[in-house]
Amino acid sequence: MQAAPLLLSALGAIAILLGGWWIRERRLGAQRRSVRAFHALSEDIIAASSPSAIAEKLTAVLPEVTRATGVELYLFDRPTKSLERVLTADDPEPMAAPIDAPPEGLANAAVVCFRNRTLLSIPDVRRNPLVKVGSKMSLPRSALFVPLLSQQETLGVLQVENSRRVGYFSPEEQAAVQHLANQVAASLKLQEQQKMREQLFHSEKLAATGQLISGVANELSAPLDSIMKLAASLADYEGRAVPEGDLHQLASEARRASEIVERLVSFARQDHASPQHVDVGRLLTALIRFRDPEWKALGLRVQQRIGPEPALVLGVEGQIDQVFLNLLVHAEQHAAQSPAKTILVKTSVLGGRALVEIDYSTQSPEETEPDPFADPSSPGAVKLGLEVCQGILRNHGGEIRLRRRSGQSGFEVELPVVRPAVEQSALAGAPRATRSLTLMLVDSDQDAQFQLLSLLGARGHRVVPVAAEAAVDMAQRLRFDAVLWAVRSGSRGWSEFHERVRASIQAFVLISDGYDQQLARSLAESGGFLLARPVQDSAMERILREIDTRSQPV
Repeated sequence: MQAAPLLLSALGAIAILLGGWWIRERRLGAQRRSVRAFHALSEDIIAASSPSAIAEKLTAVLPEVTRATGVELYLFDRPTKSLERVLTADDPEPMAAPIDAPPEGLANAAVVCFRNRTLLSIPDVRRNPLVKVGSKMSLPRSALFVPLLSQQETLGVLQVENSRRVGYFSPEEQAAVQHLANQVAASLKLQEQQKMREQLFHSEKLAATGQLISGVANELSAPLDSIMKLAASLADYEGRAVPEGDLHQLASEARRASEIVERLVSFARQDHASPQHVDVGRLLTALIRFRDPEWKALGLRVQQRIGPEPALVLGVEGQIDQVFLNLLVHAEQHAAQSPAKTILVKTSVLGGRALVEIDYSTQSPEETEPDPFADPSSPGAVKLGLEVCQGILRNHGGEIRLRRRSGQSGFEVELPVVRPAVEQSALAGAPRATRSLTLMLVDSDQDAQFQLLSLLGARGHRVVPVAAEAAVDMAQRLRFDAVLWAVRSGSRGWSEFHERVRASIQAFVLISDGYDQQLARSLAESGGFLLARPVQDSAMERILREIDTRSQPV
């Protein structure tokens, strides 16, 4: 009889333990889901393309990870000196709060937060003197205001509110919202930089188009003049048999004029063109054939040594075509004024790079051509648009150099070649990273940084470019799957950064000019990788697959 109560007590204790365990697991599961949603929101904010996209993400997700019932995003507008609310689908009505004369309601508290550059928590909205309460005004019970800080600049204010109870935002929630506000500020700065780059490229494109149109007008004048003269001479025959040679010449000049116009049209289409495989040798052969009539008229002697091996590069054919056309015209203009009147065009493939050499004779053996790269104001640079050519080549991962020596000058152009078809098909069968990774990129070279951004972005990964001095702070504020750090001459700090964040960063990739076996082994011991420049697609893909495997949940 005594065993029954003991058994019931044991069963009750077990039930209580199981109930406590179930409640604990349920709470931990909810916390894990909240943390995952929070990290995903941070990543989406960094990857957002506009302030409206950021506001929509915050409105949709933030109530899931905090006890907020409403979210507002204000950005500072310098011309009007006011905080303007970012419009969303749920709140499409525009609203602006002047800094000098804020309106009634929560906007006054948002202005105070903006001015003081510090977090402002209001446990009870209607009893706080910072909130100007008007008659018949619908207000939440509690609110939180967080400044959007980027270095020394305040970009706006993030407002989070709760309509149910007063004093609803705990210190942990306040820290979480401050973290999100930092991500919003970083994303806004990235969007601003991207917009500036697009405006700069657009300006350069307009300048290049203007130069191209001027050059096309000059080139068209010659065949059109010949067509007019031939047409006038043919009219004099008045029904008599026209010489076949004149007809062929007329057709040839008409085709030449048509090709010039087609090149202008193709250049205008470049904004809508997509990268494809371009055979540099075939392209140069076509350009030499296109300029041959002009060169013969100028008495130029042209040698072409186009290599038998296909030099395939990945890029926009119209842009690459225009670069080499500009270089050939530049060589033509200088060679025509020299006694030797020679031009040499040569291609080769060395170490995974397509090398194009365009050499031309100069006016006298003692004279050397000034460097148009070092002096953009020189006449050669104006005619050639070298800044535009450099930008196009660097966007394709290439480089251009001017070689000068007595009596001769020339250009060297390097472009990365793509793999042969056999290697491409083998790579296509290899497994690729199955999800989008969030990567930090630290590289002081803007051109190389842009190339890596393009390479990784094309694979669907989120990439955040960060300055070296801000890398530790960014690593603490946002979860990254890996950090890619490019070592440059004179650069320091990567080893200190690696030691400070190795516990929170799953993978560290060091990009250097050469492959050091000992350094690679040292990095591998701590879970890192060494990637040598020039970056090979196969090596990058292998590392990304390994990073993806590590970051998958167990």
